[in-house]
Amino acid sequence: MRFRRLSVALTMVGAKWARRGSAAEIGLLVAASTATACGYHPVYGAGATERLHVMLVRARVPDPIASEEVASGMREGLAQAGALAPGDGFPRAEIEVLKSDESSEAMTVGTAGPVARATDVGILARAWVVSDAGGQRVRDTGDIHADEVIAVDRIQGVLDPRGAGFREADALRAAARRLGHKLASKLLGDAAASEEPVRMP
Repeated sequence: MRFRRLSVALTMVGAKWARRGSAAEIGLLVAASTATACGYHPVYGAGATERLHVMLVRARVPDPIASEEVASGMREGLAQAGALAPGDGFPRAEIEVLKSDESSEAMTVGTAGPVARATDVGILARAWVVSDAGGQRVRDTGDIHADEVIAVDRIQGVLDPRGAGFREADALRAAARRLGHKLASKLLGDAAASEEPVRMP
């Protein structure tokens, strides 16, 4: 707040100098005002310009497409920030997909007892940067989670396993794509990318 007040004061003084000061004096004032401005900056300064290749190094979930969706989501996120390098090589972002899970949501009373009205499908992964072959991991994101909630398919009150299977697979892959975006944001220094608590045990 003090910096903001100083910036405003310098701007007001600059208005007076603009009418009678030299070009050098005005330029000095503008530079000082800019230096006092407040703003947010990436946690990792180098990540804003560094271009990264992307590699999925390990997947511990049964759906291989979901793991690839995490990598695709990261490529999209890096590309949107101008930080994606095509193909293979170094430096690169490496991804480890750790776990997928599902849990019941919104319980209700059924004919045979409590039943779920929805299913929460989630996926957990982490990423880091390696500068060269055999290099150390840096900028590890830690475990980051994303999920999707879908309605439970029922036919006359009975669970439809075919419909549920398709919807859960689609939901897992959608969550995986969004997770890739979150990993990319964290690698680029956006601390908010991991604010969602990890709910998987």
